Amino acid sequence: MKTTKRFEFKYKITFQDYLTIKPMIESLLIHDQHGEDLSYPVNSLYLDDIYRSGAADKAFGNQFHKKYRIRHYHDESKKKLELKEKVGDESTKHSTMISDAVYQAILSQDLDVLEQHFSDPLIRRFTLDMLRFHLEPMCDIIYQREAFKDESDNLRITFDQSLEVAPFSINNLTEKGSLMHPTTMILEVKYEHYIPKSIKQVLKHVPLQQLSVSKYFLGYTQITP
Repeated sequence: MKTTKRFEFKYKITFQDYLTIKPMIESLLIHDQHGEDLSYPVNSLYLDDIYRSGAADKAFGNQFHKKYRIRHYHDESKKKLELKEKVGDESTKHSTMISDAVYQAILSQDLDVLEQHFSDPLIRRFTLDMLRFHLEPMCDIIYQREAFKDESDNLRITFDQSLEVAPFSINNLTEKGSLMHPTTMILEVKYEHYIPKSIKQVLKHVPLQQLSVSKYFLGYTQITP
């Protein structure tokens, strides 16, 4: 299990804003690629309890919230179980790679399989939370991401576009719905210790509208009648 702590801020920007600041970001940071492409697909399956606590976000004034998700990138066979906990703007992410057998066990709530992997603290914690809070798959959030980072891995900046949501289906047969206007993107600024002054100056070149809710919240509100 890997644990990462950092501060995270989300902003809505236009595609024109992206074109304005991208060359500046490229001159200061390193492209964080997955494979040969500069951008890559992100697919996150979110799981929530019967009270939909994971969807309760800053929009409701909650300072602490946590979400479970299963994420993969280009290669669908390489899935990670993740738990993301946030207090204010500070985020802690726990993640672990899972096999297809564990993935299927999570979807079907197969305790016999999950108990075989209790040596992994995240799988154990998820299973106990699943039993206690009745966690179940809710929806997939899909988007295209372009990421940059500094050499020390203190700072990470991502541009997310083409955001879509699909209600969970065991056969992946549900239709996707767009979460944002095609010309709108999400800029995320994530750092462990500090934001360099040079990056702060770059961000001043465009108007930043802070997004106080998560992508999962946006998707959940769209699929819920």
